[in-house]
Amino acid sequence: MDWQGDTTFTQKAEPAPGLDASIELVGTYLRLKGHIPLGRFGRLTDLINALSGYVHIHDAQLLRVTGEPDGLVLPEIMVDQDEISFIAEIETERREAAGSTRSFDQPFGIAENRVARQYVMFTPGHTISGTVYLFGQTDLRGFVDASDPRFVAVTDATTRSLANRRIVNRYPFLIVNRTQMIAASEVGRQDETVDDTLAEH
Repeated sequence: MDWQGDTTFTQKAEPAPGLDASIELVGTYLRLKGHIPLGRFGRLTDLINALSGYVHIHDAQLLRVTGEPDGLVLPEIMVDQDEISFIAEIETERREAAGSTRSFDQPFGIAENRVARQYVMFTPGHTISGTVYLFGQTDLRGFVDASDPRFVAVTDATTRSLANRRIVNRYPFLIVNRTQMIAASEVGRQDETVDDTLAEH
């Protein structure tokens, strides 16, 4: 995508008064905290899936594999999407109103009926378990064979390092990079349909 020549995309992605997502980004060899201005996209999922190439992180604090700060803070960093395993959204706040916050798991966007499924997914460095919201009767093969969207939304997620099984983290919401997903299994089934506004943000 030539986003520089796409004025519609540029207008949506450029920093502007609006939502600002505090995130934790994890790859096989990289872990950091920072924030991403959402521009006019409104949701982290929408912004990241519209991007190609690198993700722009502001006020990045590099972390050790255990999640502890390593002392290095960078005003900005560009991270190759291919190297990202998942991005967890910690908080979303509205920049123009000091102290005004919107919880990222509140309904936001256009409602579409989806079905909640419990999955465990494997990346080169982690296992990720949580709830994925899918259309209709999508089965396991349909889930793993799909290529769109590139980043899949997961709620009530638990991540575990494959290098050190004692390193476990829990996040209300994260997005997993399909290109980093090397295996997946459905571990439960919930038959009730829900609004996807509760699933993707």
